Amino acid sequence: MSMTQPSDSAPATSNQVHTYSAGTLVYEVNLSVPREKAEDYIDWLRGFTKEQVKRIPGFLSTMVFRQPKPYGLHWLSEEGNAKTYITVHYVIESQAHLEEYLKRDQPAVAAAEQDRFEFLVTSRRTLSVVC
Repeated sequence: MSMTQPSDSAPATSNQVHTYSAGTLVYEVNLSVPREKAEDYIDWLRGFTKEQVKRIPGFLSTMVFRQPKPYGLHWLSEEGNAKTYITVHYVIESQAHLEEYLKRDQPAVAAAEQDRFEFLVTSRRTLSVVC
């Protein structure tokens, strides 16, 4: 797969794929969804993540992953096979853009997800590529 970096003059779209080079900032959201509701949630998430990239300043791209059951995490291992695990990566332009999102938008996004999908278990972290 060819991976491209947007030029300074090209507007970012959610269809762009970014290289993960040194300094790339990734905001990661991990979700635990009841297996019977996973496909509906993924359908919703597909559009939601693309809209986030269009709407939020500094969000350059997004990618959604379905992951196998995370072994070694005690609190998740108790869920058996009743859950589907999803990870979302957002590539963010800068730390300043991320901080603004966390202050201004993230609480409303989390509340909207919780209101619509009461069952979510989430964790969030920021990753910065070093090499």
